Amino acid sequence: MEKNIIPPSIFNAYHVCKRQAWLMSHSIIGDQDNTFIQIGKLIDETSYKREKKRIYIPDISAQIDMIVKKDGKYCIVEIKKSSKKIDSAIMQLKYYLFLLSEKSINVKGILKIPSEKRNIDISLSEEDNLYIKECIVEIRKTIELEFPPEPKKIKVCPKCNHFEFCWS
Repeated sequence: MEKNIIPPSIFNAYHVCKRQAWLMSHSIIGDQDNTFIQIGKLIDETSYKREKKRIYIPDISAQIDMIVKKDGKYCIVEIKKSSKKIDSAIMQLKYYLFLLSEKSINVKGILKIPSEKRNIDISLSEEDNLYIKECIVEIRKTIELEFPPEPKKIKVCPKCNHFEFCWS
């Protein structure tokens, strides 16, 4: 991993829960047997079987779910099991686009939610670029803390694979 790049998984987690982002950044791995993680893996394994999936791009520390061609242009695809955390999913995809644009690779994104038969086209605006740069500063401040932020009860807590690190 390039030292100055915040991994997309941590960027995504930060938009859901700052504590989870801190835990992940310190290699504290949550419950991998979590039912919701297993459902996500099953959806990933059974959806879009004909497309090449899981493309790792080391320069940006990202594992892209898929790359497709749409209207003659390449698009990166992020697959999610539902739209419940759609805002963080969109930001994660925009972060991929941001990281790629920093490497002079300008592509669009598609967020796919197979269980809802939903596709959302995503592009990166100048406002997104500014917001992401601000987020990077804030994420760095959070993950460089000696201790994680205090837990805050939010809607996704019961389904989180880091639940026991906050509420046990």
